[in-house]
Amino acid sequence: MEQYPKIFYSKTKLDNQALIDFDSYKSGITESYFDYKINKYFKGHIKTNMVIDNGWKYPYQPDFILYYPKFDLCIDIEIDEPYAMGTKEPIHFNDERRNNFFLSKGWHIIRFAEEQICKYPDLCCKVISEFIRFITGENIWIEGLDDFKDIPDISAWTKSEAEKMANISYRNNYLKFLQNIDKQNPQISIIADGIFLNSQISEARDLYTDIWPKKELFDKAKISLILKFLLGNVSRFPNLKIIKGKIYIEFRIYISTYHSMYNFTFDSDLIYIDDFIINIYYIRTENLICFEIDEYILNKNIINVLLIADDPAYPHLMSNWKNREVILVRKIIDTHMPVNLRYIDVSYPSAVGIGLERTEL
Repeated sequence: MEQYPKIFYSKTKLDNQALIDFDSYKSGITESYFDYKINKYFKGHIKTNMVIDNGWKYPYQPDFILYYPKFDLCIDIEIDEPYAMGTKEPIHFNDERRNNFFLSKGWHIIRFAEEQICKYPDLCCKVISEFIRFITGENIWIEGLDDFKDIPDISAWTKSEAEKMANISYRNNYLKFLQNIDKQNPQISIIADGIFLNSQISEARDLYTDIWPKKELFDKAKISLILKFLLGNVSRFPNLKIIKGKIYIEFRIYISTYHSMYNFTFDSDLIYIDDFIINIYYIRTENLICFEIDEYILNKNIINVLLIADDPAYPHLMSNWKNREVILVRKIIDTHMPVNLRYIDVSYPSAVGIGLERTEL
């Protein structure tokens, strides 16, 4: 029995046939939901509403295109539903002709069942990340996702099975997950310069190894431990609003593709701690991290910022962050950051600040 996700490798060199915008492109609720998540993981590499310019009146329309020009890599990422919502007509029980078209153009293909996208969007991104690592050999694509479990397989359907699923409105069973998603804007944005965060984890590990040579540290810091430390300081934001008894937070960790980050992992992409709901994003960028963070803060209506960073570029950038409450997470000793702002200290011994623990041998 064939299983989702379905992965197809092309053995053909990429045909650099031009992509064009397609005005008649149709996008469903699941595509709109996954668009937000996939662009967090693969910022700058995702294209939508585009088709291959081959003169067809009704060309094949990829749900998402991941293009990585450094390796001339193009992936058609598809979300397969068992039937059309309106007509109940069975679909995606035989996509061989469509697959062959993209494979002949040198495109690789990853097909997910719609149910997987709804229930496990981050695990779907892990599948894509592992595929990119396999093709390119670059570990940066999977770093931070190592501790995520593997995505549960879903059996592909035949035409008759899709008809039965349509008769019982099977899609409604998982689409309700999308309807219940809380779309509140975050009240606090925790933003981490991944290079600084990674250096602090490495430093703490080395320090504690020297102090307790017979102790053993966890190899990687867990995000939930760091959050428990940081959340004790959120009351320092004077204008914090509680929505229906909850405080919504996003934790954005920026890491450059030119650096590796071996010491930091997710527990999950969504964490509930007491009254806090935290969405977590691990953002890879080919640009300078400080400018990526500056652009995000200026372009988004984020009032409360908890910034984990220590770089001489930030003080100048921060002068433009008007009407925002900013708390720095930095070291007091040997710091590049201004001393006249509120801060959370992660100086020596810094293991508490970054969530590292030690255990008996």
